[in-house]
Amino acid sequence: MQPPLGYSVPDGMVCRLRRSLYGLKQAPRAWFEHFSSVITDAGFKPSDHDHALFVHTSSRSCTLLLLYVDDMIITGDDSQFIDLVKMRLSDKFLMSDLGPLHYFLGLEVSSTPDGIYLSQEKYV
Repeated sequence: MQPPLGYSVPDGMVCRLRRSLYGLKQAPRAWFEHFSSVITDAGFKPSDHDHALFVHTSSRSCTLLLLYVDDMIITGDDSQFIDLVKMRLSDKFLMSDLGPLHYFLGLEVSSTPDGIYLSQEKYV
């Protein structure tokens, strides 16, 4: 990597990047570390079984947050806490709330009073 114009580096010295640059191999890892620190500050703990699943439990509720690249599902029994989490995340990241889950990673999700139905009809 060449130093920016107007910045001189003595021979034998290198520049240290303090932030990841888009397109470099370490950029996704740096983004995930930043996201993980924000979500753990909100009281979530990473799951022992899946590093992209974060769990928040309290005496009255359980909230799950699943992250896949830049898509996220947040679910739980306390809608006020979910709204608080979404507000905290939108303060730190540019995001949009797509509302109730209908489609995620090739799965169609429909919620009825009888339960939740998963389908991959579009693949048939």
